[in-house]
Amino acid sequence: MISHELKTPLTPIMGWCQALRSPKILGQLNPKQAQALNAIETNAIKLKELVGDMLDAQKLDMKKMKFDHKDVDVTEMMYYLAENLRSTMDPKHIEFVNSTSEKLTLKSDKSRLEQVLNNIILNAVDFVPANTGKIEISAENKNGKVLFTVKDNGTGIPKDKQGRLFTQFYQLDTSATRKHGGSGLGLSICKGIVNALGGEIWVESDAGTGASFYFTIPK
Repeated sequence: MISHELKTPLTPIMGWCQALRSPKILGQLNPKQAQALNAIETNAIKLKELVGDMLDAQKLDMKKMKFDHKDVDVTEMMYYLAENLRSTMDPKHIEFVNSTSEKLTLKSDKSRLEQVLNNIILNAVDFVPANTGKIEISAENKNGKVLFTVKDNGTGIPKDKQGRLFTQFYQLDTSATRKHGGSGLGLSICKGIVNALGGEIWVESDAGTGASFYFTIPK
C-alpha cells in the first residue's frame, strides 16, 4: 500500500519535468534552472525504481507476482538486450560481449527474464573499471535447461559475503555501492523471480578477480 502511494505522485512530477523543458512554458532555461530540473528528474527516476523494487519484493514475498509464460526466442532476446544496453556501457568505455551462439527457445516469462538479466548486468557496470572493464553475457543449453551467464572483470565478491548476496537489503560495503547506492533489493528480486520460474541462481567469484552470475530456467 505504501509503495503504491509513493508511486502515484511520481508520474506528474516526471511529466512536469518534461513539460518545463518546453520554451512555451518557461521560455529558455538558464544553466542553473536546467541543472535543477535535471536533478529533480534524476531523483524522481531513482525513486520510481526504488518503489518498483519494493512492489516486486512485496509481490514475491506474498507469492502474488504474475507470470506470463509464452514461447521465448532466447537467442533473439539476448541479441536485443545487448544492443539496448550498449549505450549504458559507453560512459565507462566497457567492452560488452554477447557470446550466445546457438539457437535457443524456452517457454517462460520474457519480461521477467529480461528484468533479471538487466539487473545483474547493470550491477556489473557499477563494479567493473572504466576503460578496461568487460562484461560478457551468454545463454546455452544445459541438461534440459537454459543456463544464463553474466561475467565481469570487476572487483569481485569475497567468499564470506556471497551467502548473503541474494537476501533483501544486503549490499556489499564497497566504494561502488557507496557511490551508486541502490535499494539492496535487486538481487533478492532476481532470486525470487528465477525461483518462481523453476530455476536456480548463484554466483562464483573471488575478491579482485571479477564475478560470474549464473541462473537456469527450465525449457
